[in-house]
Amino acid sequence: MLVVVAIIGAIVGVSVPALTAGLAGVRLSSAAGSVASFLTSSMNRVERREQAAAIVITPSRNILQLFTAATGETAVTTLDMPSGVVIEGDQPRRFQLYPGGAFPRMAVVLRNEKGARRSVTIDPITVVPSIRRVE
Repeated sequence: MLVVVAIIGAIVGVSVPALTAGLAGVRLSSAAGSVASFLTSSMNRVERREQAAAIVITPSRNILQLFTAATGETAVTTLDMPSGVVIEGDQPRRFQLYPGGAFPRMAVVLRNEKGARRSVTIDPITVVPSIRRVE
């Protein structure tokens, strides 16, 4: 019985680090998809409502926010990154969106606790998101 318990303990000890690395990768992929969706829906909102807006990326608070002239200092929508995923950068960045205008050239780089990185970019012409691994 003691041998069986020792074997189970060894298997659990070997599999837990691999499981946590896999979960960190899933969180990073999910966060990258959420950022791409947030950016695309922000541009769609600007086009449908014909109202200028600003996307503010704040790495220190680990959030993306959408502001419009109508809401002033209150964000219309906010995207918080999940635990273990951070937005790379030092200073907040602001991108203006205008109805009928091209989407600004921007990239959001995300990193998880294991050091893996993903870059989310939006094509300025087609507004199609692209998620790539960053080495």
